[in-house]
Amino acid sequence: MSLKVSISYGDLKADFEGEPADVYRNVVAFLEKTIPSFSLASKLNRTAGVDEILEKIKNFVAYDTSSGLYFKTDLSKLPTSTAILLFGVLKHLNHLLGHGQGPDFFATEVSSVLGRPDKTVSGRLAELVKKGQLRRVGRGGYSITSAGLSHVVESSLGT
Repeated sequence: MSLKVSISYGDLKADFEGEPADVYRNVVAFLEKTIPSFSLASKLNRTAGVDEILEKIKNFVAYDTSSGLYFKTDLSKLPTSTAILLFGVLKHLNHLLGHGQGPDFFATEVSSVLGRPDKTVSGRLAELVKKGQLRRVGRGGYSITSAGLSHVVESSLGT
């Protein structure tokens, strides 16, 4: 038995026919290529609070299907602690999307992105760990916590 699916999206049209599993994979691949936001939404759909987080950071990030979320604004203009939390959120969300090697990051990565001295970044990282918004991971790594994600959502970020 064969399954046939026709899709029409704006000027794009596609027909798929074959075994149900093959048709399903082809339809999803088509949707992810033609509607990048479909890819993001489908991968993050069931993650609690992600819609709130994305809404809160939408002025700072953009999405590309091949590289995931990336910063579209200069974080060096933000307070260091805020920029670090945004960096942690980006790493966390990209990990959920399957981009990058994990949600963890190092002080040197943040210093490089922000263009701030390692000592300044290290001081703010220690403060964020003390507040429970970041946690230490392994040797010198950090990861954003649920409290850190909640803080980003509840903050007056970008307003």
